[in-house]
Amino acid sequence: MTIPAVSLAPVPGAAFPVTLAAIRRSTRLVLRSPALLIAPVAQSLFFLLVYSGQLSTVGSSYLAGADFISFLLPLILLTGVATGAGAAGTLVLRDVTSGYLDRLRLAHGTTIPFILGAVAAALVAVTVQMLITIAGAALIGYRPENWPGVIAMIVLMLVLGLGIALLGVAVAIRTTSPSSTNLVTLAVFGLSFFTGVFAPVNELAGWMRAIATINPLTYVIDAARQFEVGAASSALPIALLVLGLLVCAGITSSALALNHVRRNR
Repeated sequence: MTIPAVSLAPVPGAAFPVTLAAIRRSTRLVLRSPALLIAPVAQSLFFLLVYSGQLSTVGSSYLAGADFISFLLPLILLTGVATGAGAAGTLVLRDVTSGYLDRLRLAHGTTIPFILGAVAAALVAVTVQMLITIAGAALIGYRPENWPGVIAMIVLMLVLGLGIALLGVAVAIRTTSPSSTNLVTLAVFGLSFFTGVFAPVNELAGWMRAIATINPLTYVIDAARQFEVGAASSALPIALLVLGLLVCAGITSSALALNHVRRNR
């Protein structure tokens, strides 16, 4: 009797339910892990309270009457996104180091749905985190002038989170190292403080102004600030270019990392 060959190719039409199951699994892991959800929220609220409490009076003196919390909020959201989106890399790293991802590849013929599940779960966590941060800002006096602009700001930050999550996943797969995976978050977090953190870029000292001008995150934050107040978004074209390149880099690096693993295992 001839034993039929077992195909490891994905079953047509099966990818979508598998991806949904992977998203549910990863989302539960994030929501149940304080380090992946509560810590980024606590960080954002801490920075929001400290910076607004200590600098709001000073900030109003050079912001031409604009609300300092409104000016500060996009930066707080961005640093929170940098931390929260790192959950995708952490989830994938757990599956890689435990061998779970290899077993999934053998069972389903592909690991892509499970990678997408981790990325989607990280974006869910980032969305929850931003909503909580905005609610916290409202408790201390934040009053949005333009709600559609606030929604646009959230979407802009989610695209940033997507790029960070994909890069984190790529590094996790390629290096299987927690310290290397965390470098993606640390790099974005660090770069965010070389923008117009507490003042517009044109108010910064010469050397800091030069750094902020070439820092791509400056344009993401400025676009978010302009969205928030309903102003003409002069920074948006460069911000979209930056985010587009980031997402493309994340997709490409993740694909290359998966190819590397397939060739060497």
